[in-house]
Amino acid sequence: MTSRSESARIRQLLQGLTEDEILELMRMISPKFAPADAETRKKAVLPDPNEKKSTKRYENLKAAERRYFAEAYNESSELWKPLTIEDESDWLNNHPESGQTFGEWFTKEFPQHRVNRQRRTIYILPLGPFPPGHAGQSTAAAGATAGASTSTGGASSSARGATGGAAGGAEGGASPSSRTDKVLLAWLQKFCQCFFLGVDVKFLDPVRVREVRCRTRINEHTKQWQLLSKDILDYLVSKKPRDAICLVAVTMLDLYPSDSWNFVFGQASLVTGCGVFSFARYDENFYYIPRDRKKAKKSELEEFNMPPVTSVLLLRACKVMTHELCHMFGMKHCIYFSCCINGSNSRDESDRRPVDLCPVCLRKLQEAVDFRLAVRFRAMLQYCTKESWDSGVPAPPLEAFEPFKKWLEKVLVFLEETPAAGNETPAAGNETPAAGNEESSQASN
Repeated sequence: MTSRSESARIRQLLQGLTEDEILELMRMISPKFAPADAETRKKAVLPDPNEKKSTKRYENLKAAERRYFAEAYNESSELWKPLTIEDESDWLNNHPESGQTFGEWFTKEFPQHRVNRQRRTIYILPLGPFPPGHAGQSTAAAGATAGASTSTGGASSSARGATGGAAGGAEGGASPSSRTDKVLLAWLQKFCQCFFLGVDVKFLDPVRVREVRCRTRINEHTKQWQLLSKDILDYLVSKKPRDAICLVAVTMLDLYPSDSWNFVFGQASLVTGCGVFSFARYDENFYYIPRDRKKAKKSELEEFNMPPVTSVLLLRACKVMTHELCHMFGMKHCIYFSCCINGSNSRDESDRRPVDLCPVCLRKLQEAVDFRLAVRFRAMLQYCTKESWDSGVPAPPLEAFEPFKKWLEKVLVFLEETPAAGNETPAAGNETPAAGNEESSQASN
């Protein structure tokens, strides 16, 4: 047992450490991550029985929706798999986290993160160089596309310009070969509207890096420019509109959160409702370093340097975008399932994440936004179906979305199934496992 004097000495030593040094110490002494068992996942997804408000809201869900959430603790579920560690470098091996149950989120985060009439818009701010036509087009180019907006609440003129640039050809100085590049933000906007169904999504006018006045550096490994994400978050606080659920910046430049970190895909503040994420490392050519490249040029912070928008890049961009936006709703990294909001230490680990939220995290988002599961899943299925895109917005490259599309079809079949007699999902607090589905204390893999 540690004496009081020893305890005081430990506290004194910790006070002298930097945040990164404390994290390193935690990694050294923390136990290895173990997948959550069925009982843990059940407690994570269901409301606290002592919390009458959330319990009542759960009981008011449709039976099919309660059956879907019950998949969180169904050991034989074909829809979701518990999170496992596949590599020593994986996030939870290096950043121990305790997770966040629905009950914890509802008690601490729901009051300040729910959508209401005064606060129902996600704002996205393009930062740094983007292809001509992405945002900030001329008034003529923007006006040419009135009515082609993908925003349910009315997109900003910059989003309309992005849509119109693709339809019109080479506005904004882009060549015909870059048409697909010019609608990346419009595709992201539409995916965001499906994912956060019922929320307005609007793009603000783009800003240059020099306007943000954030610190920069050249990464010693990639020889590419990086922006300090903390400075960007500080800048965004003063720019956040009153009706914003959140304000996030998107950039094609790489990010780093502190001097001791190599990079970060994105960073968000639950307190301020601001975030930033980068698409830079989702480009297949990002890690290619020309032999004759000794130093990055300062002009690259302002000049357009956009890779081709492939189906894989679009999928990765959609995933990192929704991941960071979920943090804006008070959601912490998921440790229960392979989920869109898992932490990731590498692009490979990020690629292993599914596109959608697991039952635990989706329950939080449903409570914050208020949508029906089937309606949301159908909207995302429509996004993944090329034939559903009208002539106003060119269909994105969707090959990489095919596995997600098949999963959505399976989920919709599940929601439309009529449960066998005696297998209806019971209300919260009265769960009795169906025959053959007894809960196990063993981890499910």
